Amino acid sequence: MGYEKGTTPDGEMARIREAFARATAAIHAWPSAQEKQVALRALEELTRDLQRETAEFRGYEAACLMDEHGLTRDELAAFLGVSPPRVSQIISAARKRGNPVTEPLTLPEQPHVALAIITNPGGQVLVAKRRDGIPPYTFIGGEIRDGETAADALRRKVEAEAGLHATSVRFIGRRLHPKTSRVMVYGHVTVDPGEPALGDPDDLAEVRWASIDETRELMPDMYGPVRAYLDELGRA
Repeated sequence: MGYEKGTTPDGEMARIREAFARATAAIHAWPSAQEKQVALRALEELTRDLQRETAEFRGYEAACLMDEHGLTRDELAAFLGVSPPRVSQIISAARKRGNPVTEPLTLPEQPHVALAIITNPGGQVLVAKRRDGIPPYTFIGGEIRDGETAADALRRKVEAEAGLHATSVRFIGRRLHPKTSRVMVYGHVTVDPGEPALGDPDDLAEVRWASIDETRELMPDMYGPVRAYLDELGRA
């Protein structure tokens, strides 16, 4: 399903608690005693699965801390409150298993997201600073609406968020985002000359030009093909 913008861990866990309360209320009200017992066994199995996946997910997140933030085994052990040998066991199991969370097939698919790579004649790239910090900096873009192409979405978002008119779109690549599990589509968007103007102050704090070198600091986990594309532009 992927991360849905605007949601929080506390908010989603509150929804889990509400769903549990609704499920138990439905079981209590069900007229068939036999079917009640079947539902209760299913609920017990579900809660055991969630408990197991939560424990395994904690290990997966610990591995991410080590791999993405460079924590040593001793630093991670102190952070988690376990021994260094136990950390080694947790990390080894997590790397073999990957993300353990079972995603129900009943969940609706989140729309794909299109991101615009916009450059100017001075070799700068247009970046946007997000208010929620997830991530701190990104490219202009957003969800692709039903019946809309990625190019249509990019033209719409560039106009709405940066006040620039797109004249052409060139496909760069697509990926399943490793953190949000959303399908991301990247396009190099050529725009008419002009300075960007912030058009979405609720979600964005600013839109501005940044040098290609600066984006290495602002966007360290940039998608590889986009990084290579910008590096090639910088050498041209």
